[in-house]
Amino acid sequence: MSVNKLVTKVDGVINKTIDFNDLKAGLSAGAHTITVEAFNGAALVSTQTKNITVAAVVSYDADYQAVLDYATAQSIALPTSTQQDIDNQLLIDYKATGAWAKDDVFLKFKGTASAAFKLICWKRLVKAVGYGGLTWSDSGVVGNGTNGYIDSLFNPTTNGVNYTLNNAGLVYVSTLSVNEIKAVFGSYEGSNDTYILFKFSSSTESYMYLHNGGNIVTGIPGELGVNALYRLSNSQLKGISGDGTIKSPTYTAVGLPNQNIYILGRNNSGTTDLLSTERISYATLGSSKDAEHAAMKTVLE
Repeated sequence: MSVNKLVTKVDGVINKTIDFNDLKAGLSAGAHTITVEAFNGAALVSTQTKNITVAAVVSYDADYQAVLDYATAQSIALPTSTQQDIDNQLLIDYKATGAWAKDDVFLKFKGTASAAFKLICWKRLVKAVGYGGLTWSDSGVVGNGTNGYIDSLFNPTTNGVNYTLNNAGLVYVSTLSVNEIKAVFGSYEGSNDTYILFKFSSSTESYMYLHNGGNIVTGIPGELGVNALYRLSNSQLKGISGDGTIKSPTYTAVGLPNQNIYILGRNNSGTTDLLSTERISYATLGSSKDAEHAAMKTVLE
């Protein structure tokens, strides 16, 4: 058995201890060999050797570390260290596109983390609420079309910072594009003036409202990948499907909804409907990211 600690005693009481593991302080990351030699005068009488490994100190992006700290404070299990490394690099790359600065809501549903961790909004550090029969996997979250949806806890009127009437952006990444006219994002208060409904489909009846008086953008097929709906100005909408198809009609912005936006369903004045069976890996809400779209697409796909 190898020795890993030396203790000296005076009158039976420990007065000095040398713990080999304490000698790690100040050493660089990696493998090291620690040797302790005992001398009687100039004569070497004993040698003890121990091999140790100093782990590299992990330093994450401050915003991702804040997500981990929030999860810990809320007693939410953290992802594995491997997944944390993946998440951290994803955020670094995403920030480099300029998209992060324009978000109010950033939800990452893909990866090996628990559903509870995946519901944390990385921008607002609040936990969205999942309801009903949602199915979670490494690829994202899937709605069941009957009772599964997510309350983003984001109200554009009271919580919107980047998201404003004339500069709004909705983005989701599809990993299971389905032919349905349902809501990936939805909020409706009984007036089309503040209506938000976003769902591409292979039908030419694709509905994309964005507080524009009930006008509809049509003819954009839903595709796997990054799908987006942006307000470029008070009078210009732009829809981009995963395959790059673009529609850019002219409609005047009317009003913001004063209720939470749901994901995989529509908040119909407090009642949930238009429930989707889409599988999505990311969902973001904020200002228009039209200028950042191509770079963002590369990172999120």
